Amino acid sequence: MRTSAKKSFCSFRRSSGTMSKKSNVWQFFYKASDTVATCCLCNRNYSRKGRVTTCLRNHLKSKHQEEFLTLEDVKFAVKREINSSPSPHHPTTQLELHLHELDPDPLETEDSLVTARCDEKLALMLLNQSFAFIEGQGFVSFVKVLQPRYVIRSRSYYENLLCHDIYRRMQAHVKQQVDVLDSISLSTSLWWGGDNSEGLLSLSCSAISRDFQSHRFTLRCEAINYECPAKLACCIRDLIPGMAIEVPKERVHCIIRDELTALPGSLPDCSVHRLQMCVRFALQSNEVLQNLSSKCKQIVEHFANDQMAHDHLKFIQEIRLKREPSSLPPAVPLGWNAIFQMMASVFRMKDALTLYSEEYNLVQIYPDEWTDIDLCSKVMQPCEEIIRIWSYPSTSASSVIPLVAALRDSLRTDVHNYVSSVTICSFARKLLEELEMKFSHVTSDNKYLIATYLDPRYKQAFFTEREEHLVANEVLQLLLATVQGDGDGQPALKIIKVSSSSSSLKMNESKIDTILDNMLTAGSSTNIQQAATAAFASQSQIKNLLYLYNSEPRIDRNTDPLMWWKANIKYSSMYGIVRRFLSVPAASASGERLFRESAHLYGDMRAGLSPESASKILLIKANYTSDSRE
Repeated sequence: MRTSAKKSFCSFRRSSGTMSKKSNVWQFFYKASDTVATCCLCNRNYSRKGRVTTCLRNHLKSKHQEEFLTLEDVKFAVKREINSSPSPHHPTTQLELHLHELDPDPLETEDSLVTARCDEKLALMLLNQSFAFIEGQGFVSFVKVLQPRYVIRSRSYYENLLCHDIYRRMQAHVKQQVDVLDSISLSTSLWWGGDNSEGLLSLSCSAISRDFQSHRFTLRCEAINYECPAKLACCIRDLIPGMAIEVPKERVHCIIRDELTALPGSLPDCSVHRLQMCVRFALQSNEVLQNLSSKCKQIVEHFANDQMAHDHLKFIQEIRLKREPSSLPPAVPLGWNAIFQMMASVFRMKDALTLYSEEYNLVQIYPDEWTDIDLCSKVMQPCEEIIRIWSYPSTSASSVIPLVAALRDSLRTDVHNYVSSVTICSFARKLLEELEMKFSHVTSDNKYLIATYLDPRYKQAFFTEREEHLVANEVLQLLLATVQGDGDGQPALKIIKVSSSSSSLKMNESKIDTILDNMLTAGSSTNIQQAATAAFASQSQIKNLLYLYNSEPRIDRNTDPLMWWKANIKYSSMYGIVRRFLSVPAASASGERLFRESAHLYGDMRAGLSPESASKILLIKANYTSDSRE
């Protein structure tokens, strides 16, 4: 219908070429009378008694967006809050992903506007609910009470609304935000469900905007419901080339791949997965610990399958030990540290389990085995803490070298202190060997070396003399190749602390925090300045700038490095490489949470929803915020 309308309109224009219409909106309307204009695209009449074209333009914007964009360079709005005076409540510039309501169509009646709004709200609700939910009699009755004139449509209608209109608008928002970023880092992730027949393949990007705000977007999602290795390998291979949002290659700084999406025959780029591999290989080489974990698993399963045994264990804790009763959590096979968490939970109930085993037949754990369980938890605690830190979206690659150094120091101490336990000493030594092998690349990989150097919390504190000179030369070359005077100067702002999610990492007894503080305190600022003098003994402006940066004291570890850079505008000529290297995440963005929160969607796939539609809905959900439609 639209094509025929356009053809008839073209012939109309040829026959009435002498008609004078100043506004270019008239290329989509014709004047039916002095007070009525007809849309050539949908043949709807509109009364224009005021003789203005504003309402005609609003009609195009609401109903014919592609044609409206041809009138002028109009993009879908990205919410930007710009405040002239810096304030903690109103940051200088914020880029947030929001789906704005379209302007109402002046040709629509009030009822049709309400219906369209209800349709979209109901479609967005299906991001967190199964399509079967809207067909339930209870929900249908509830909607009839709230809005008697609203009719719930079929599944296909809301699927089409999500996968076409809302999906297209979401893509436009993401693209517009990505387009304003100078440099981005991509990350790929694959997460499987328990039976390895359903999974989520995702592609994300991390970046730092010119106002030094960290951003992360999901560029592509693939809902997987098959086990064919060849098909999966093809899907992983085409993940980046096949993304709908085009990103110029020169703006992609690096790609961080997790273990399942890593290139064949290579280790993952993701630091979290590398450390998990170290732990897994160390455990596999320790037969005693494996046998001990099997004992713990039998104990957990005994109380999970026998309610009387569970009740009696609770009785022992309450009556005989006078303690608050607690239960053994069920074994979760999916977690990378599930075995160690299970062993730790068994150890916490050591006294109650010992009394229970005296009365009933239960797997016996001997005193030296209890000691091994306790020491194993102490060895693993820094590993778990580091993985938790790296898994935060705000943690950049600048934290990889410092935390690897801290873990290395911790494991060396464990090997020395736990020599009385052959099992744990062997486990710690093997874990240390794996750490040295799996993370040997960080001392020669520029994306980690330069990111660490450009983090004012660490700088050169963890570098050898060779690494200091390597980084100095590389940074100098990068700055020389950078166009001077980006115009990125920012007004000085007060340095603020990092968000509460990051601050919460500092627990009451954090072994890693203690080790890092000791290592940073032990580093002599005099030595750092001497090394800087040797490396930058030139009078050039760039070398002097780097010398000035090196001579500045390191900031507190709980201070946000991005806010430090934003406040120190004297280093504005370094801003380009700072944003590029500090945008690299320590780990690839895991799709685990999105996968678990989308179980209903995989149920819909089993009921007939196409994987293509499911993938689009997952992408909307990954980038959608709860207040984005308000």
